[in-house]
Amino acid sequence: MSDVPSSEPDLDALTASLRADASDIGVFFQVLGGKLVDTMPGAVELEREGGLFKKDHPIKRIVVHAGDDVFEAELRHGAVMCRHAHAVRGITLRSEETGLDQWLRALVGVLAGQAQNSSQASAALRSLVT
Repeated sequence: MSDVPSSEPDLDALTASLRADASDIGVFFQVLGGKLVDTMPGAVELEREGGLFKKDHPIKRIVVHAGDDVFEAELRHGAVMCRHAHAVRGITLRSEETGLDQWLRALVGVLAGQAQNSSQASAALRSLVT
C-alpha cells in the first residue's frame, strides 16, 4: 500500500455521500436534477410532470449527455429507473438498465474523467458532493 494520497476522486465515497442524502427519493431526485442542470445547462435535459391544474411541476426524468455517454433517470411511483448508454459517433453500442447506485457511480466516474479537461464537468462533479 502507498501512503501517497490519490488525486483520483474516491467514487465509492462520492456516491455514498449522494445516497446518504437520498432518504426521501422524491426530494433527492429534484435536488439532483436541479444541481445537474445548473452546472451543465447544455448537457442536461429535464422533463417535468404536466398538468394544467398542478401547483408545481416536479422533475420526472433527467437525461445527462456526457461525451459519448447518455445517462437517463426517471422517477416512477416512488422509485428511480435508470439507464446508461454509450455511443460512438451517434451509434449506441451499449445500453443497460442499472440501479440508482450503479448509475450514480457511472455518472460520477464519467464526470471525473471529463473534469480533467472541462471546467463544466469539474463544476458538476463538485456540485454533486456539496
